[in-house]
Order: sequence, then structure tokens, then C-alpha cells
Amino acid sequence: MSHIPAQDGNLTDNVSFQMPKRWLRAKETAEYLGVSIPHLARLRELKKGPPYRKFGTVVLYDVRELDAFVETLPHFETKGGGL
Repeated sequence: MSHIPAQDGNLTDNVSFQMPKRWLRAKETAEYLGVSIPHLARLRELKKGPPYRKFGTVVLYDVRELDAFVETLPHFETKGGGL
């Protein structure tokens, strides 16, 4: 348990915060990327999707690698100046 000074200078117990989740399963990854689970599986099969790891039968994706993968995708701009 950590002791963190509160704004009034007193130490507080039971301070909790949520660390961002680093590893996502396929369903969470599909939601994160905005694609279907079958599409994500097809990308794995074709070796054209984001890097992943297998832990037994569980497929895991690192959020940092997902973000890096998205950055490598082509960037398209719309014509007409927006909304």
C-alpha cells in the first residue's frame, strides 16, 4: 500500500488508480481498431495485421504495437474541406 500526500499534506491510504491495460485479447483488439473479430483473424492469417503473441490458445496484442501499426497505414485526406 502506498502513502501519497493529499492536498492538505496528510498521508492517505488506499489510493487507487487504474493503469492503462497493455495487453488486449482479440475481441478487445477488434473493438480498439474498429474492425470485426473475423476481419482481425483474417489479417492474422494473411500476416497483414498488427503483431500479436500467443499464450496457449489466447491471442494477445500489445496496445503500443497496435498504435504503431495504425501509424503505418496509408493516410487519406478528403476533398472539399471537411464537414
